[in-house]
Amino acid sequence: MHRYRLLGGALLIAAALLAPTSTASAAAACTWRPTALPVPSKSGLPTATDHQGGFAGVAGTTDGLRPIAWKNGAYSVFPGIGNPREYQVADENRAGTIVGTAQLHIGGFSVSTAFRSRGGVLEELPKLGDNTKAAALGINDAGDITGYVWGDGSGLTTVVRWPAAQPGTVTTLPGLAPDPTSPQEVDEDGSVLLLRNSGLAIWRAGTITQLGTLPGLRYPGGTAFSNGRVVGYATYNDKKVGVYWDQQGAAHVLPNSSYNLSNTNPQFDINRDGLITGRIDEAHGGNDNSGTGYGVWQQGAWVSNFGDITLDIPSRIGDDGTVAGARMDADRIYHPYVWRCS
Repeated sequence: MHRYRLLGGALLIAAALLAPTSTASAAAACTWRPTALPVPSKSGLPTATDHQGGFAGVAGTTDGLRPIAWKNGAYSVFPGIGNPREYQVADENRAGTIVGTAQLHIGGFSVSTAFRSRGGVLEELPKLGDNTKAAALGINDAGDITGYVWGDGSGLTTVVRWPAAQPGTVTTLPGLAPDPTSPQEVDEDGSVLLLRNSGLAIWRAGTITQLGTLPGLRYPGGTAFSNGRVVGYATYNDKKVGVYWDQQGAAHVLPNSSYNLSNTNPQFDINRDGLITGRIDEAHGGNDNSGTGYGVWQQGAWVSNFGDITLDIPSRIGDDGTVAGARMDADRIYHPYVWRCS
């Protein structure tokens, strides 16, 4: 599963105000053919998928930025929760249920609410104990939602699960005590990717396993987690690179890769077959300042550039091999697109 960083909505908000072959074989020799997704206004960005050709994300509307779902060439806009908020759609399962986080910032006051969709509306998920804020990371096909909660003064986050079998309840996960760091991602089987002082680790069924590293690899972060594989970023011998961790937890630097967290563009993503999209370095046509130029890898091996490296920004890969993202126009407005390999 994958989440688009909460800070990443800033780029899209600014834009809104301005206005089936196998994955492995397809990636090997592929032309990524784009199709525009309809939107209520001008801008939008898909950040989640049902892995069956449907996507969800956010788009500009007359009422501001709102969660949106695309399916079969049409879109549905979800009404907001309470006061005007910023929305991040983190995940969607095969039933079409979306989960995410709604935030509100007024001066020094902030609200963070985890939500799920039900019957065309957004439903707030309960918080745990005295925690005042919550965020959702992912939902699996069984309907179980994983996220985290925190309070205003403790400085600690607690990983939680909202189980489908017990609607309206929230539980902690065994072996995961409150921690100063936030969880990174969640896999379909409920495993959670953690970033701790010792580096990246995976919690699975009560056991925490450290992911591997390499000499010269520092400051790792995870951006997507699928079928036991992780993709993210790090500094490697003083160069900013993408990193792939295989199902055995071994780290591999992605050839020709780069990243820039400051421009808020989508980072690296991976699907269950190990197909990866992410930023390419300037030696291969990327632009670190603008955050443009993306490439494709297959289980850590370089495949090719992705689409138009000056305009196309992939954000989410489905298990069906479909990629969704945005195409930037001359005014730097982001228009939602999907790409299919042919």
